[in-house]
Amino acid sequence: MNKLTFFNAEVWNHFMNPGEVMEIRILNTTGNFAGQRVYRKTISGYFDNHADFCKALKQLEGLEYSGAYFTLQVIDQRLIGRACDRLKVSELTTSDNNVIAYRWLPLDFDPVRPSGISSSDAELKEAIELRDRVVPIIRERYELPSPVLAMSGNGCHALFRLPDWPVDDEHKRTMQGLLKSISEEFSNETVSIDQAVFNPARIWKLYGTKAHKGDVVLGNEYRDARPHRESYIEDLGE
Repeated sequence: MNKLTFFNAEVWNHFMNPGEVMEIRILNTTGNFAGQRVYRKTISGYFDNHADFCKALKQLEGLEYSGAYFTLQVIDQRLIGRACDRLKVSELTTSDNNVIAYRWLPLDFDPVRPSGISSSDAELKEAIELRDRVVPIIRERYELPSPVLAMSGNGCHALFRLPDWPVDDEHKRTMQGLLKSISEEFSNETVSIDQAVFNPARIWKLYGTKAHKGDVVLGNEYRDARPHRESYIEDLGE
């Protein structure tokens, strides 16, 4: 399987139209960053081109962080003035009133487990199996194109392309209602479909970076392995 990430220009162009801006946000960052020592800080930047994005992300090498994310929906292009094609330590990040369109219906299939730990291979397998059962049903029911399919590191995703819904009260309620309905119908005892990802400024796993929940646990006869896995896209869909 060809594992696609945001370091591929094809992926960047699939999510971004020319001139659009994406926020990149790295949480709980510790280490030497841009000539300073940081401890559990948020690093953020706004990007409108792939070359500067790739250059900036190289700064993460050697840092500890809990996760790297991007703004999934379409945001106000003027936000690039906060950190233009660069990363910096900042607590000023994208809020709901900075989002201008819903482009994606996001389904996040997350294995049920205690908070703060990575999933086991068996738990991840159950999430993928549920996603692969649910996706054809959702496509047919709502007449949606084939989605982006991705691995988040601990669970898996399906992102259905929308016709850039405006971010107004009606579409917020629609998004919230869809996710609530899908979650209540298909979540089970071992895998939860997150219904809280309806807010416009939701950040999403930056494909090509690792999930760093808890310690790496090596498996033995008494326990399952719980590795830190890299996130990636399996299929870009339509």
